[in-house]
Amino acid sequence: MSVSGSPALDGADGTGTTPSRLVRAEFMKLRTTSSWWLFLGGFVLFTAVALLNNWFSQHYVLYPQQDLADRAQALAQAAQARTPAGVAAIAASLMTSGEFLCVLIVMLLGAHVATSEFAQQTAVATFLTVPRRERVVAAKLAAAACSAVLLWLIATAMEAATTLAFLHAHHLSTSLTGWAVVRPVLASLLAFVIWAVFGVGLGALLRDQVVSIIVGIGVYAGGFAVVELIFHGIYDLARQGWILGLPVVAPAVASQVMVTAGRAFPHAPPQWVGAVILTAYALALAVAGTAVTRRRDVT
Repeated sequence: MSVSGSPALDGADGTGTTPSRLVRAEFMKLRTTSSWWLFLGGFVLFTAVALLNNWFSQHYVLYPQQDLADRAQALAQAAQARTPAGVAAIAASLMTSGEFLCVLIVMLLGAHVATSEFAQQTAVATFLTVPRRERVVAAKLAAAACSAVLLWLIATAMEAATTLAFLHAHHLSTSLTGWAVVRPVLASLLAFVIWAVFGVGLGALLRDQVVSIIVGIGVYAGGFAVVELIFHGIYDLARQGWILGLPVVAPAVASQVMVTAGRAFPHAPPQWVGAVILTAYALALAVAGTAVTRRRDVT
């Protein structure tokens, strides 16, 4: 039997239940299971596939195919893409490749961090060792956020290498340190962290690992599709342009608006609106999840 009652806490450096030791214990729980490597492998695979797809998409923007119906317009777009602003936009797109699926993986990782102890039936030992359950939830939030930053660094390194190779192969030049490129990359970092918090809050609220994953995917992908259908239907009736910007109320759309350089879609609100909405969802779930964890029986 472990000294503290929690094997992960015993394995963390130091003594006591200090915040840093609790966070290290959460990292140990994460990295000593196969789930972390599945998440990491899936994340790298999805990022690589997204980069490959984006490479070919941008290539055909620069070099339109001969059999296009409106080749004149395609050639005009290609000329625009070769301007300094156009090249910067291409670089920004490549530097945020796969954002849609990558943040979904980060959210599911956060849910896994929050629910794994319930699934493995080690939550009782943890809460006996650390009676103030909000400290455990805070440690899970910190561990998930740090894991999200690590995944963002991996994705950014892959994207930077690919972007530089693409620019060189197509004889284009732009600075990856320009604000037009850096802004969406930093927004992507913020989105990764927020989605990790979102996932932990959702997992703490629902507790069941399978249910959390299903609900998380449903909220993310299903919510994206549902709000688009609803507000486009309302637009067809009212014909008011501002209605087309209302899908930003869905977390996935808010994330897209926050990260996309320029307008994510016609009538989309500014990036800060998406950031505020997504942050509000994540904080609400984190607070609700913490409150439920404090009061719920874990036996």
